[in-house]
Amino acid sequence: LKLSRLSAIGTIACSRAQRPTHLALRAASTAPPSLEVMGCCGSVEKDPEEDKKVSRDELQRGGEGGDPQFGPAPNRGCTDAWCLLVLLAAWGMYLVVTFMGMVDGNPQKLIAPRDYQGAYCDVETNWNNGPDLKGFTKLSFTMNATSSTDLLVKQMMCSSAVQQALTEGYTSPYVAPILQTQAEKDDYLCECCKIPCAKCSGSLALGGDITSPEGIKNVIGDKLADIRGATNPANLFDPAGANGNVFQDMWSEATKYFNQVCVKDCNANFASVNGSTPGAYRSWTYNMSADNGLKPFFDAIKADGPATIKTTIADSFTFKALPPELCPYPASKCIPLPGLEFEEIVENSGYCTFKMGADVVNGIGQGLADAFVGLGGDALADNMVETFGKWVGGFVRSIDTFICVCVVAFIVGFIYMVLLRLLVGVCVWTSVFLVWAVLLLGGGLCYARSYQCQGTGLFETAQQMGVGVFSTAAVAATNLVNQEAARSEALTGDGGNYTGVQEWSKNGNRCIEWGATGTAAAAYTLQNYPGTHIEKNYCRNPYTPEQRYKAKTIWCFTSNPEVTWEECQPVGVIQPVCDHGYDIKSSELRVILEIGAYVLWVLAGIYLILVVCFTNRIRLAVAVNKVASVFVGQTPTILLLPAIQALIAAIWILVWALSAAFLLSQVPDDYTPKVAYHTYAEAYGTETVPGKCNDRWPQGQVWKDEDNCELINGTAACWKCFPPRYAFDYRFAASFFVFLWNNALNVAIGQCVIAGAVSVWFFTVNRNKGSKGAIKQSLWNVFRYHLGSLAFG
Repeated sequence: LKLSRLSAIGTIACSRAQRPTHLALRAASTAPPSLEVMGCCGSVEKDPEEDKKVSRDELQRGGEGGDPQFGPAPNRGCTDAWCLLVLLAAWGMYLVVTFMGMVDGNPQKLIAPRDYQGAYCDVETNWNNGPDLKGFTKLSFTMNATSSTDLLVKQMMCSSAVQQALTEGYTSPYVAPILQTQAEKDDYLCECCKIPCAKCSGSLALGGDITSPEGIKNVIGDKLADIRGATNPANLFDPAGANGNVFQDMWSEATKYFNQVCVKDCNANFASVNGSTPGAYRSWTYNMSADNGLKPFFDAIKADGPATIKTTIADSFTFKALPPELCPYPASKCIPLPGLEFEEIVENSGYCTFKMGADVVNGIGQGLADAFVGLGGDALADNMVETFGKWVGGFVRSIDTFICVCVVAFIVGFIYMVLLRLLVGVCVWTSVFLVWAVLLLGGGLCYARSYQCQGTGLFETAQQMGVGVFSTAAVAATNLVNQEAARSEALTGDGGNYTGVQEWSKNGNRCIEWGATGTAAAAYTLQNYPGTHIEKNYCRNPYTPEQRYKAKTIWCFTSNPEVTWEECQPVGVIQPVCDHGYDIKSSELRVILEIGAYVLWVLAGIYLILVVCFTNRIRLAVAVNKVASVFVGQTPTILLLPAIQALIAAIWILVWALSAAFLLSQVPDDYTPKVAYHTYAEAYGTETVPGKCNDRWPQGQVWKDEDNCELINGTAACWKCFPPRYAFDYRFAASFFVFLWNNALNVAIGQCVIAGAVSVWFFTVNRNKGSKGAIKQSLWNVFRYHLGSLAFG
């Protein structure tokens, strides 16, 4: 491709007189008159020089009197030699910073697997007094018991049975409610989203209500028995089992349900503790995290609740955990999930991946088991390959693959250039279309990805966007047909003053009318809620001044029997509001993706306009490329130049990547704070305010230390930071600058050598084409006279 592109410019860039060269090019070109150079959507003014005539004999003997008016100038002098001194100084700077990196850096940090808290596997001393993981070389997965049981605990705590024990008590025989004050009861009801309050966006879908303590024993006990592995492991993944589809759906959110831990062997799994003697494993009893709003009520029901519920908590919430010699973490982080086994992805890679046990495969079938493993592996792979630093580390480990790719790429490029001679027109126009299509589709993917919510797929995010677009279009069409002015959709604060006409919840559920008899909305009338703008079935946030709890934004009761109430978004709001954060954690990356989408769409439009305007020039370029293929056919040794150039580039990239690995791995000890924070938002940040852990780039990460929450100002603080794999400083900047400079110099030398060779070939008489040393002369000119100019750029 480079040879084709430079065939024409070689006659201009390296010749002494450009105008005669242009005439010679036109004289030699076989392009039809319709392919003359055109302006954008039209022709340019005719240059007077184009009327000059040059005879064939005069062109071949070099002009009048044999004077070489055409082709490369014979008399040359050195150009920009001073830049070679600057280049030498830059090389010296590169050597100095590389030596500094080798003294302090540790490339192993770019390669070694990291666990859930950022500690490096097979490293003895980790950041902030982290665990000694020497000898624990494999990154495997254990069950996140808190996340796996969270839905069950909420189902139990928010059931009618527990609600009665906490807020109402019993009449026969009489048992007083555990919660004595109305404030405590309201706190509990809000934590369970049983009343509209700012903590919730709607009533919780917890898999059904439980109305009696015996029901809790049967339902919760059976579900936890499957999770603990007390039954056949296949039951856990069977839709007909006690847990239904919960552990089928978890694979798309594998990072939520699993802990990444360092182990000695990928074979450490549930079989390592199942059937073992009590001394061969550890036990862990579920204890709600100190920062969970339901914890005081969980402790209360565990201590003072009905005997059946207390027995269920005592017997069903205890799990077996791997011993310390297999899993050097607290017992809560070493609980294996029944039915799962692990194997190393690639031998000596240090990373384990899922595979289903024989009992599960026999129970649910090989096809479904493979599907689950694929989903979980994809989700965890996306999480593991997360940083530039790790990419560099992976490159260092796969140098052999890099070399093979270089060889294959050169072979493919050579084949492409041979085919280009025959199919240049098809290749050019196909490439033009593909570039436009990539810009258009790439913009759409970037936009959808930038607003994808945590725990939801692209389809669900698109559904919420679709609801926003549909409701906006429907209201606009209604106003147009009825000749009505648009209502204000302004929403401030909690939406108490909202007067818009939104009648769809954010997930597309149709709202029912306020005060509708026989529905949950029956009590919501203007008489009971004066001044709240209740109207028809439009979304509102009605509450009274004395009401303790209220929703955080507008909402409505829905016609969907599965969703009692749900939040709404004003008409005209397209992007969904993600209550649990975005799938892409980095706010910077989300902004970059959104801006990138707009940029790509604008570029697609501009590109299409340019293609239309420059159609004739593209056709001319096709003709010129056909001439270039003639040069390659008559000077085949030119093919060695890109091969040598690629070899030099590959060697330089390898050397630089190894030196850069030392520089990148030098992360200062105080790069991220070592204290704990009360909330995830405080540690990680919000949409507009960066957190304490990621207020600089490269960003640190956040993890929850539920086993060692700190009490700060009377409130539990469980969220902590860990630093990134890599950091940038002036030394890496200097090294990267030299890397780019050397790459540019290598490319420039190759371009000028090819352009010079083309120029010599072009102005050689036809009978001598292919026999004159065009490449040799061009190499002499480049390295003897113009290396400084090429280094200068």
